[in-house]
Amino acid sequence: MACLSPPSTFPLQAHNLDSKPTEEWLLSSLKSAKTPMQIKTLHAHIIKTNLTQNDLIFGQLFLCCSISNAMNYATNIFSKIHKPKLFFYNAMIKGYSQNGHHDKALQMYSLMRSRSVSCDSFTFPVVLRSVSSLNEIQTGKELHGVVMKMGLYSKVILQTALIDMYCSCGSTDCARFIFDRIPERDVICWNTMIAGYAKCGEFDKARGLFDRSPSRNVSSWNTLVDMYCKTGDIELARQFFDEMPEKDIITWNAMLSGYAKNGECESARRLFDQMGKRNVVSWNVLITCYVHKRRFLEALDLFRMMQVSDVKPNEVTVVSVIPACAHLGALDLGKWIHGYINRNHIKMDVYVNTSLIDMYGKCGSVEEAKGVFDNAKVKDTFLCNTMIEVLAMHGRAEAAFRIFISMRREGLKPNEVTFIGLLKACSHVGMVDTGLKYFEMMREEFGLTPKVEHFGCMVDLLGRAGHLQEAHELIKNLPMEPHPIVWGSLLGACKIHGNVELAEEVALRLVELEPQSCGNYVLLSNIYSEAGRFDEAVQLRKMMKEKGVKKQPGCSSIEVNHVVNEFFAGDRAHPKCKEIYEQLDKMVKRLKAEGYQPCISSALHDVDMNEKEQTLVHHSEKLAVAFGLISTDHRTPIRIVKNLRVCDDCHIFMKMVSKYYDRQMVIRDCSRFHHFSNGSCSCSDYW
Repeated sequence: MACLSPPSTFPLQAHNLDSKPTEEWLLSSLKSAKTPMQIKTLHAHIIKTNLTQNDLIFGQLFLCCSISNAMNYATNIFSKIHKPKLFFYNAMIKGYSQNGHHDKALQMYSLMRSRSVSCDSFTFPVVLRSVSSLNEIQTGKELHGVVMKMGLYSKVILQTALIDMYCSCGSTDCARFIFDRIPERDVICWNTMIAGYAKCGEFDKARGLFDRSPSRNVSSWNTLVDMYCKTGDIELARQFFDEMPEKDIITWNAMLSGYAKNGECESARRLFDQMGKRNVVSWNVLITCYVHKRRFLEALDLFRMMQVSDVKPNEVTVVSVIPACAHLGALDLGKWIHGYINRNHIKMDVYVNTSLIDMYGKCGSVEEAKGVFDNAKVKDTFLCNTMIEVLAMHGRAEAAFRIFISMRREGLKPNEVTFIGLLKACSHVGMVDTGLKYFEMMREEFGLTPKVEHFGCMVDLLGRAGHLQEAHELIKNLPMEPHPIVWGSLLGACKIHGNVELAEEVALRLVELEPQSCGNYVLLSNIYSEAGRFDEAVQLRKMMKEKGVKKQPGCSSIEVNHVVNEFFAGDRAHPKCKEIYEQLDKMVKRLKAEGYQPCISSALHDVDMNEKEQTLVHHSEKLAVAFGLISTDHRTPIRIVKNLRVCDDCHIFMKMVSKYYDRQMVIRDCSRFHHFSNGSCSCSDYW
């Protein structure tokens, strides 16, 4: 076997291959080893120098394996030891427990007992921790009996471990029985019992024990701060926080998490700014808070700040920040984060891969989403569902069906979310028969009960295809109370096919269910306008004003040079406002010369013709396209995210821009993607 010196990342100098490694050198190097390759290298040294019988060195080797998540290698070494000593069993149990393999930790303990190897006071606390994680209270009681039989019960460390185990398994009475009979309790014992009550939701008992505690340390206070944060009593949590004689990073993060979980972003940010020291948890909590509150630009700003701090992002960070890129359509920044993950060897687990697939899909880059999917080492149902959803919203139904087929071939069980994706794929391309087949399949073959989302997809599928009466009958025969989303799908279909009578009936039902939802009023108003019933359209908009219903403003965003620019209809707040409007005027003149006629049915009808045209021209996506044309190279695709459905006029406009300006454009609206190229759209005008 070739003898290699430890990698240069070790703090010690590389060992001379011609000289014999000393025991001290091996111990120091083992303590510095961080990767499985380094461990294997040092193991080779141990074998070559005949130190395999040295308990100290071999024990440190096992410890390295547990720290470096190399337990398979440790198991292989352990299996070759003829008569392992207690020290090695303890090291294996600890390694399994630390790496979350609690079932294997218990199996190792059972193996140890079956071989008549006596346990010691180091064995039980670790085994009890695994019992707690698996909620195996019966096994815990058996261990309690063994501890008593072995005469180890008087040790406070074991009594504390038993208290923690019983509390973790929900038996606070047993824990308190032990606690009350400990003659001399240390602060750790008090904290364990207090935390046990808090964990089991017995908050008054936790507070009462805290008040009685003869000595408290920072962990005691942290338990109460965290407890009140989780109960939603932020004011009381902050009172304890302010009264604490000393605080550590756990204290600050507990209070920060409390604000974040209760949606108090501003309070969380103020506390974050006051922190003298922050760790990766602090950053992750605040970034996640902003993402949950849909404050995506601020979340991305925080991530940029994190880059210049002394804290490195981890997989939790990227899973938190990638959705911000997805919602904003910030493809370049999303790609940069993907590259950062690869450069910094952040673990590409199923959560990271799923986030990346979702991000690439929502940023309009299907091929890169598929690349992440194809390269994922582990594919589960969740990952496949995300890929199906991406393909569905881009109108690639056949590709979505192939993912479903491969899921079944690999033995992955589809769930309700799988079929929502498949039904959406059918709806976006008008495949009614295939949609009906999948709807029956989920019930008959997989025993899944359709939920309101599935019925909403079916109503959308039938309605878009012109089967309005069938869609209406489906709603009337639903096994549950129809949700507004289901009626909304039918109202949208009524607009597509100009069925005013049914639209009036549906809209009336929607107004009863959602009296303050502007979309229902606007959609019916547009249906009236397109049918030439302008008086009713005007009357409906007056009704909106009287009821205080405000129309949601159209907003479009476009990323240029890693900066996300947002535009609202008629927006003049952008620094390049003058250039944008000049470019837009030129575009309208040129496209009119090529035959463009503004689709005035998409505009308000209580204004004159010129105002109608101006309103249409200044829609947010047109401003975003004009900005994209003056800010990017002519070969660069323009990618836009809009919060509402693209109107008929903008859809016509974008097709002509793609042809006469020779630009590929990708627009994501509230329901699907539109890929514009050479005068046509990927939706084939079916949206």
